[in-house]
Amino acid sequence: MKLKTIGLSIAALSASSFAFLLHAAPPAPDSGLSVDITSPADGSRLPWNAQAPYAVTASYDGKSTKYDELPANAVVLRTAYVADAGAPAARRPAPLPEGIVAISQSNCMGCHDFSAHSAGPSFAAIGKRYAGKAPAVAMLADHIRGGSSGAWGGASMPPHPDMSTAQATAIAQWIVAHGNDAAVRYSIGKTGSFRMTAPDTPDPQAGMVLSAFYTGPLKPGDSRRPKGRTVVVVRGAGS
Repeated sequence: MKLKTIGLSIAALSASSFAFLLHAAPPAPDSGLSVDITSPADGSRLPWNAQAPYAVTASYDGKSTKYDELPANAVVLRTAYVADAGAPAARRPAPLPEGIVAISQSNCMGCHDFSAHSAGPSFAAIGKRYAGKAPAVAMLADHIRGGSSGAWGGASMPPHPDMSTAQATAIAQWIVAHGNDAAVRYSIGKTGSFRMTAPDTPDPQAGMVLSAFYTGPLKPGDSRRPKGRTVVVVRGAGS
């Protein structure tokens, strides 16, 4: 009788523990967001300074950039030089800066490029001019929202009154702090190209880390952390 009582107690305890686990750790809801870098292949090798194509597919809420159901500018690719491409930390990239999110959600790229001169100056050129000048953030944010003329020759910048002060400030902060950072580059669009950039003498184990992000709108409660192959490591040839 004592053995039977003990057995029943253990069974009851196991059942209650199982029920507790079910209620204590509910599975996270699946937002349906996935981002996949389809090219280049993870672990591939490319010569330093080579220009190579990339392709990213983002899918959300039953729609995909693959079929142009989601806008291409909702995809951002970041490329960053790392001294040790095999280190675990290389596959844990930092979140996307709010300034880059705001740029991808605006029409900034219609007149600006990250590193090349277009209808307006590149973000790299603006960053170089104002690097380390804290008052420049407020000035640039005002120019983004209110427009400007004469700061870069005869070209004029149209106003963007639909952009919030927070968004304009985030863009200005990123430009001043990181716009001229040669070690980290950004591209907007589901396809494009990136360059294998490195210091004068790259480390033997060095490479480039490609990180892809989706910046389009989400339903309330959905997470921006996607499933899929969001990180790809490309080693420099000879490393």
